[in-house]
Amino acid sequence: MDVFLQVLALIGGLAVLIAGADLLVRGAAQLARVFGLSPFAIGVTVVAFGTSAPELFASIGSALQNEDELAIANVVGSNVANILLILGAGAIMAPIAIHRRVRLVELPIMLGITLASAALLNDSALSRTDGIILFAGLIAYVIFIVRTHKVEIEHEGEEVVTHPKSAWLDVMMVVLGILALGLGAKALVYGATGVATRMGVSSGVIGMTVVALGTSLPELAATIRAAVGKSSDIAVGNVVGSNIFNLLSVLGVTAIVHPLTMPDAQFKGIWIMLGVSVGMVILALVKPAMGRLIGGAFLLLYAVYTLYVFMG
Repeated sequence: MDVFLQVLALIGGLAVLIAGADLLVRGAAQLARVFGLSPFAIGVTVVAFGTSAPELFASIGSALQNEDELAIANVVGSNVANILLILGAGAIMAPIAIHRRVRLVELPIMLGITLASAALLNDSALSRTDGIILFAGLIAYVIFIVRTHKVEIEHEGEEVVTHPKSAWLDVMMVVLGILALGLGAKALVYGATGVATRMGVSSGVIGMTVVALGTSLPELAATIRAAVGKSSDIAVGNVVGSNIFNLLSVLGVTAIVHPLTMPDAQFKGIWIMLGVSVGMVILALVKPAMGRLIGGAFLLLYAVYTLYVFMG
């Protein structure tokens, strides 16, 4: 009976997380448009934060239940999945163009933050001070994006979307989304740790694979929708922003709430995350458009990564 409840909690927790993230993304994206953010800015901030919310709540929930390894593994595995699985799946659905500014500015920023986060984890721990440093970086990044991607709102003859009733509805969607994320995270951590124990593997392995994949489903859905809709800016911005939010917000806030420690064995995941991030930046500089061939290669690499983590 316990096994059934743990599997049910794992699946149910993921479902509630995804539903909560969808509510949060839809409400927050509409509110962001009110303030005149560009499609890329919305993708790299609002959508990225919303789709990273499952990772945030799952990691905080893990840390509060003294599952530090699961909290860190969730972020590492999600960042790998964002690039290999999510961009790969999006590129197979429709070619994804990576604009010059993204190649020369946003992707290098993502790589720099990944390197900085790995450096902070070099001592196998994240203190509250480390968390504050990461969170300060998040604030600076959001200010940078908003200032550099601000666009003028056109109102030509149409009623503005800032009608009080619609604004209140958007706010309610955001609140309900956050509540669902909190509930889903608690169920997810309970189910994941129980399944890991019964399978005889570490919670870190489950975190880098099952939990990371589950909490990355909102990014997958958002990226595929954007790619099919020919909105490459939102597709790429979602992945870049999500990776940055995972490191600065998820790790930062979690470490502030509960300082984290990790076993040395988890360094292999961090090295993989670094390697994938470096590879993505180099690929974008060499080939600014991702087609089906590259998408297929990314999916194959993700399958190899998942097998390696389980076998290792």
